[in-house]
Amino acid sequence: VRLPDLGKKISGRIELVYPEINPDTRINLLRISIPNNDHLLKPGMIAYVELTNPQMTGLKISANAILKNERNNIVWIQTGHNTYKSVSVTLGREDGDQVEIRSGLRPGDLVVVDGAYLINSEYIFQKGSKPIESYSNFTHHDE
Repeated sequence: VRLPDLGKKISGRIELVYPEINPDTRINLLRISIPNNDHLLKPGMIAYVELTNPQMTGLKISANAILKNERNNIVWIQTGHNTYKSVSVTLGREDGDQVEIRSGLRPGDLVVVDGAYLINSEYIFQKGSKPIESYSNFTHHDE
């Protein structure tokens, strides 16, 4: 929180994000707790809030590559020429269209981004089961 009247910045913590956005102003209210140990903060003071988000660490992939269901999140990785395998992943932070992968992938895995739903649908059509339940390799034939 930057306080121009005091010429200083104070770090705070978001305690509450109100669940409703005003449709006319598109403003969402937050409650931020900041220390006032010196009793310099007064009601009605102007304050500017800068929100920061810790940087994502580790692997990041496009959100389009992730197939979500009620039990898990899967991605398809390429294991050979036209051969793919479904892998269960644990998701982390989201930033725009990028999602942090906490577990399930290794650096160097070739993740299917465009066409993941097609491969998943073709697998179910041909094998008759959900890919995450069988974890088997699947060969996609281009027609």
